[in-house]
Parts: sequence; structure tokens; C-alpha cells
Amino acid sequence: MSASLPVRAKLLRDRLLALDHLAANVKETGLLADLRSDLAAPATELSRALDQRGVLIQSGITSSAPATLDAARKRAAALLEKFAADRKAATLTKGVGWANMIRDITTASTDVSGAVSKSWKAFRQDIFTGEAPAVVKGRIAFTPGNSAAFQRYDKLHQAFRAEFDRLPPDRATVDRIRALAAQLTEAAADFDYDVSPDVKRFLEAVQSGGATLDLLTDVVTTWLKDNGALASYRIVPRGADGSR
Repeated sequence: MSASLPVRAKLLRDRLLALDHLAANVKETGLLADLRSDLAAPATELSRALDQRGVLIQSGITSSAPATLDAARKRAAALLEKFAADRKAATLTKGVGWANMIRDITTASTDVSGAVSKSWKAFRQDIFTGEAPAVVKGRIAFTPGNSAAFQRYDKLHQAFRAEFDRLPPDRATVDRIRALAAQLTEAAADFDYDVSPDVKRFLEAVQSGGATLDLLTDVVTTWLKDNGALASYRIVPRGADGSR
């Protein structure tokens, strides 16, 4: 027996209400998806900056938290509290709260990244205060011992400098850099600056392109013999234009 007209009418109304509710849910889901999309990029950048700051802090490197980070956290917490009470997209977009939160997160991300970079540069200056190889080269006499020490120092310094071209991805990297700094300090201690002025002038001239015979004094000749380096040098006449 077929259902009566009132029953069929009620069933139809219920189905229409269900369809209307489903349509409303689809629309709401779309609105929330749009908001998640707006938040994704700035939230990812802030998370990356905070991860980098975390690596420094775990490695014993101080990195201050900017005031904008606390402001962004408070703004997000306030919106989350409202959304928990009424889980609709309109709750988030009402007024300027959502736009201000996106702005605050973006600002905090920039400020945290800046603070991390500043701390990393300060760490670079604190962990090793030795001179660059180019500076050292101009201050030492290139005796056989100093030449070997310089090669080691230069190689270590290049590796050390390269580590600061980027922020450390983990604590192990910071530990490796500390080890490099310690090796650099040891290598620098191997330099012998104690040579006579005559020897220093002679060796500096050799490094600069060639020493003239007037620099080959008795003191220099004796020093070269004593260090077994006399055979390492030879006299080469220069051309009329000054070239060899």
C-alpha cells in the first residue's frame, strides 16, 4: 500500500532539508579550505625559522625571541579560542582578526629569521678570532715549517668559512664547526714568527714574485743553510722589461 500524501510530503521535505544541509557543509568546507591555504605559506616559514632557532639553542647558542613572535602567538590563541566555540569560517574572518594574524605571523617569521642570522654571525666571531689566511700570509716568513703549517691552516679555514654560508641544519653540524675551530687554533699555534728582519724581507719578496740579490745577505744565506732550504732557491735573470 502506497504511503499517504502527508507521509510522502514529509519524506520529501526531510530529503530537501538534508540536501540543503549537505550543500551548506560543502560551502563551509570550501571556505575553511581557503583559509587553510592562506595560512599555509606564512605558517611554514615561521615553523622553519623556529626550527633553525631551536638548533642554535640546543647547541648552546643564544638567540633571542623577538616581541613580534609573542604577539603572533597571542593573536593566534585568541582566534583559536573563538573558533573552538563556533567552528565556522565566518568566526575566523569576522572583523580584521584573521588578516592581522597573517600579518603578525609573517612579521614574526622575518624577525625570528633575522635574529637567528645575527646569532649565527656572532657565533662565527666568538668561536674563532684568528686571522684570514691572506692576512697570515703577509705576516709570517715562509720557512719549510711555516709553509706546511700554512697549508693546513688554509685548508681548515676554507672548510670553516664554508660552514657559515648557510645556517646549521642540526646540532651535529655545530659540533663539527666547533671541532674545526679548535683545529684552526692548533694550526695557528704552529706558525713561527721568530725570524730575523733580513730573512723576513727575503722570504716576503720571494712570495711576492722574486727577491733581488741585495736581499740575499749573509744572514739570509746562513739561515737558508741552517734550515736546509738553500737548494730550494735559484737565481733567475730578469728580462730587459723587468720580467723573468
